[in-house]
Amino acid sequence: MTSLHLPWRFQRLLVEEAAREDEVARRVQSRLPHLPVEIIRDTGDLRRRINDPLADISQAKRTLLLAHQKGPFWRPCPGTKGYLCCGYQVLQVATGCPMDCSYCILQSYLNLPAITIFTNVYDLLTELQTRLTASPPQIWRLGTGEFADSLALDDLMGLNQPLIQFFARQSHAVLEIKTKCTLIEPLLPLGPNPQVIFAWSLNPPKIIRQEEHYTAPLEARLRAARRAAAAGFRLAFHFDPLIYYPDWQNDYRQTVELLFQVVPPEAIAWISLGALRFMPRLKAIIRSRFPASRIAEEEFITALDGKQRYFKTLRIEMYAGLLKWIRQQAPEVLVYLCMESPSIWQAVFGFVPAGGELPRLLDRAAEKGWTQPR
Repeated sequence: MTSLHLPWRFQRLLVEEAAREDEVARRVQSRLPHLPVEIIRDTGDLRRRINDPLADISQAKRTLLLAHQKGPFWRPCPGTKGYLCCGYQVLQVATGCPMDCSYCILQSYLNLPAITIFTNVYDLLTELQTRLTASPPQIWRLGTGEFADSLALDDLMGLNQPLIQFFARQSHAVLEIKTKCTLIEPLLPLGPNPQVIFAWSLNPPKIIRQEEHYTAPLEARLRAARRAAAAGFRLAFHFDPLIYYPDWQNDYRQTVELLFQVVPPEAIAWISLGALRFMPRLKAIIRSRFPASRIAEEEFITALDGKQRYFKTLRIEMYAGLLKWIRQQAPEVLVYLCMESPSIWQAVFGFVPAGGELPRLLDRAAEKGWTQPR
């Protein structure tokens, strides 16, 4: 499937009573004037409507909900016991994604039959300012791409502009905007701003075509990254999930080579590697929603975190290959593993970052090229 102008795929617009007068809610409705609007009392009403989770996934891709974030926006990455966590902090500004990757873990965590935008932006910015002001003098790495794509809905939300301007004024925090699309042009005039990192998930063109539906092609992602770097933003890339298939070595090697043909290595803050992993219930969802996909048919083991993972030897082979190809192109770029065990780190890198060393490595990369707040 090809990349689309994503917001126009929506068929329904739900608005929580508390969100009706928010600026973001008015903005969204002005951009989607053709959609019927249903006012709901609260999100509990929607949860009670869920009957068939598989059917509701497809419905959710076509339904947009505007609601208030009732809990904190800022949440630590949950991590998993026995696996090394990088200390990432999550800003939950939206949940769900109009793109449709076969492997997306959000499919197995569905609790609302809608893609949700949280409209109480004032509360978000107030929470950020309060926590950063009160925090000790350390680096905070925050991102909006954990529960939603950071850019796919920005034409509707308009959230990245105030966030970028906010982080430009911070002395010890960076914002990572993680995406599989290319809707960056309205944000480029806000650079230079090295405290904002535009990040793209990468996979070979074959995987993008077969598994990452409605996302931008590889070359389009890389060209967008080059434009972001030219505007004075820093970059990150995530080879996550790495997906095994015959001839994966050749395709991933060519993807790495293309990355560095297009993007200047000195603009890259970090690159992460993570092999395909998922909770067991996702396998049935993939088979049902994407019957042509074969990614769930490989051999997996149930790991310590309860997730299905490739065998250890295969993960080591894939990580070592990607690391080698990246090092050949950019020896100085920081490469790390996302949610992997100490034994895998030892086999791939020859050391285990212990005692908080991995977060410190990323913090130092975040500080590289730091500017004084404006």
